[in-house]
Amino acid sequence: MSLALRGGKPTRTKPWPTWPIYNEREIKALEEVLRSRFWGGGVEDSGPKEKEFEEKFSKRHGCSYGVCVSSGTAALYVALLSVGVGPGDEVIAPALTFWATGSAVLMTGATLVVVDVDPETYCMDFREVEKSITNKTKAIISVYNYGNAPDMDKISEISKENNIALIEDCARAHGFMWREKPAGSIGDLGCFSFQQGKFMTAGEGGIIITNNELYAERCRSIRTCGRIKGDDIYKIGIDYWLNWWNFRITQFQAAILLAQLERLEEQLKTRQANCEYLSKRLEEIEGIQPLKVDSRLTRHQPWPYLFKYDPKSFGGVSVIRFVEALNEEGIPSGGLDHPPLSMTLSAHLSSARIVRKSKYPVAERAIQESVTLPQHLFLGTKEDMDTIVEAVEKIKKHSNEL
Repeated sequence: MSLALRGGKPTRTKPWPTWPIYNEREIKALEEVLRSRFWGGGVEDSGPKEKEFEEKFSKRHGCSYGVCVSSGTAALYVALLSVGVGPGDEVIAPALTFWATGSAVLMTGATLVVVDVDPETYCMDFREVEKSITNKTKAIISVYNYGNAPDMDKISEISKENNIALIEDCARAHGFMWREKPAGSIGDLGCFSFQQGKFMTAGEGGIIITNNELYAERCRSIRTCGRIKGDDIYKIGIDYWLNWWNFRITQFQAAILLAQLERLEEQLKTRQANCEYLSKRLEEIEGIQPLKVDSRLTRHQPWPYLFKYDPKSFGGVSVIRFVEALNEEGIPSGGLDHPPLSMTLSAHLSSARIVRKSKYPVAERAIQESVTLPQHLFLGTKEDMDTIVEAVEKIKKHSNEL
């Protein structure tokens, strides 16, 4: 049987689960907001749907306070400002993350310090964090990526020992649990995204969660043009928090997110079960190595799912050609979903406020060996996972055709 890339029959022609998912719940919620005539974001305080979502989402993730904002990028930016990050400070972030993690740091005027990732998880390597701390280090941004987590025990310990703020980038970690603690509740603040492809979406949007009341009130002020809630202790330092930025979301978005939150638990279970099943199957194929998920990360789901590809086991075929063949077999896939942060930002921005090493061996190697699959595939069945394995096996068997 020839590869689909060479005119053969594709391994899969059946449609995959679609994304985003919605039903009458979202439609009804949108109608409620429309009829209420309260469409925009709240000013001094959150609007009705917004406030309800902030309370439910933060509680679901182990925090007392939630502050909705316009995007995941805005969440990181506002969180950094809330802990006092600014010019002259340094913030540590991992090499493998979407560039918004780094750009949020640069937006504050601070210096971005990029560290390499752990070869098993592709998440921040705590050993590299320890080496990079200086007397200017103000914050660490730990990122959950590829359905995985950095060593949050060690990173939390490092931040506390050095009196450094820990901000969790949870843009890809809705519902994750590290030991018995939800992602976003381990550090000082947790930042989530609701962009189109995320596990929960309203098209756009974000939220900051925290157990620190002062940080929460600072975030509320920063997200809504510097307004202060009431006439209380938070008026102290008003000159510092006064700004002209608007990072509010609408009640339409909050209404959709309330419906999406109701689906999170069931979808997480489905994605995690399929992810673990697929990893066991792929481990049986020589030249394919799924990322290792830390056993302390008890709840997780892939965004995106990533496995390492060894060209030597596929006749020397490059990862780019392998991905092309996999797509032709009916399996939506790609390479590394973004280049390392050190490469991305250096290509577009001045290096004056970016501290980088000459090499990032793990992150740079990832470009040559990573294959990714989108999260919505994992809302399917075990049989759907089997077709992914069948396609990989087929390409391996006919690698000479590539």
